[in-house]
Amino acid sequence: MREKEKRRGKNKRLRLLIVLLVLALGVGILLKLRWRAWFGNPTEEPYTTAEQIDRLTLTPGQNFASERSISWRCGESLQPSELLYAEVSDMILPQELDWTSIAAEGQIVQTRSGRGCYYTASLDNLEEGRAYLYRVRTGSQEASGRIDMPSGLDTLVRFIYLGDVQDPSGQMSSELFERLTGHIDSAIRPSFVAAAGDQIEGPTDEYWRVWYSAWGAGYLARTPFILSTGNHEYLKKGFTRELDPRWVAQYNYPANGPEGFERRSYYVDFPLMRLIVLDSNGINDPIAILRHRSWLREALESSGQPWQVVMFHHAVQCVRDSRSHPVMRYVYKPILEEAGADLVLQGHDHAYSRITTKDRADTISPLYVISSSSPKVYRNGFDPIHDRLGSGLQLYQSVEVRPNSLRYRSYLYSGELYDDVELLHSGSGQKPNRAIDWARDLPERFEFNAFGSSSKAQKKANQYREAIQRRAQSHQSN
Repeated sequence: MREKEKRRGKNKRLRLLIVLLVLALGVGILLKLRWRAWFGNPTEEPYTTAEQIDRLTLTPGQNFASERSISWRCGESLQPSELLYAEVSDMILPQELDWTSIAAEGQIVQTRSGRGCYYTASLDNLEEGRAYLYRVRTGSQEASGRIDMPSGLDTLVRFIYLGDVQDPSGQMSSELFERLTGHIDSAIRPSFVAAAGDQIEGPTDEYWRVWYSAWGAGYLARTPFILSTGNHEYLKKGFTRELDPRWVAQYNYPANGPEGFERRSYYVDFPLMRLIVLDSNGINDPIAILRHRSWLREALESSGQPWQVVMFHHAVQCVRDSRSHPVMRYVYKPILEEAGADLVLQGHDHAYSRITTKDRADTISPLYVISSSSPKVYRNGFDPIHDRLGSGLQLYQSVEVRPNSLRYRSYLYSGELYDDVELLHSGSGQKPNRAIDWARDLPERFEFNAFGSSSKAQKKANQYREAIQRRAQSHQSN
């Protein structure tokens, strides 16, 4: 009897040992396969920051109608710096400009491979419909820009939205942005540009140079940019992540976010809307999650504007095949719907998705959007929750906000319309608002084809094509 018990005990220990060895082997293989994605950073070559002003950047304050911040970089040692600005008009001669000077704040940003001095100055008394010239000075260096304050913000706010840009060489984004800026300067005239993270390939000075260069000379110095962080703006350090210190230094956003996330999670107020930006990549511990939960709910519920727009990087309902983000889906999605979000702008998945919320037989807000402008494209999934899908595409979005409607349109950079949804305000001040799909007759496009030539890859390609056919048949029957 004792011999049997000994054998049983020995067999249990052996089985346990085998299970542990299999688990250890599995974890080891997973770490080997995913090490670069989870813990790897692109190499940052040593760099020096020249004694000249560059990366001139215009961002809004909390009140978009009257506040702007200007940031720039110059050299590796702090020097006295200032911002001078003056109102301009057809009635004022250049030599008669009345320049006002304010001191700029500077900081040294030390990175893995170099350092640079970043400066910022803020204006809080600008007037709607007025134009201002500005000059920034650091030591003997000087650069200039222009601020055109939009008018009629209580009747119309128009802006451009981009998903991931993430272009290592900058070649494609330079070409696309040249088309975009030429079109929007002549036709759309947006109040600002918004982007949902992963503006760069990785946290290096060279990739930041690529981002600024892609927009062409001076575009970020005259057009306000409202950005969220993405995972590619973060340094990976084991199981923790740290935002590239250049991010906050370059983008002097309002410090109205939750504790520890000032200028990374924030909101900007317009007469017609509140735009709330969430640092979804930084929410990786219970304290950060709790702080953001209460902050997001308060930011949504305390807004007195008719429309609430929320932007962050990681989607609540992923479109990339086999991807999920439980924290965004199960922690934050309920708050978005309970507290009255209307439009939710997302990225990360490098494919296209649009989801309207369903209430009995009606479609209502929030309207969830995932988009991408990157040369990197991923395979999408086909969950029927996605009202509209797309893959292998580079897109930009135009959003028009009026007192009683919010119109969202997605375009290929050729100018071809890809998606079109309108939210109609309930009029009673009570949420939700009704959604109208104006894109029902526009075909979906699935251009992802990076499967490879192996038999396994071709099997996946066939499965993908079959899923496209099933979706098309399902839409026809509906």
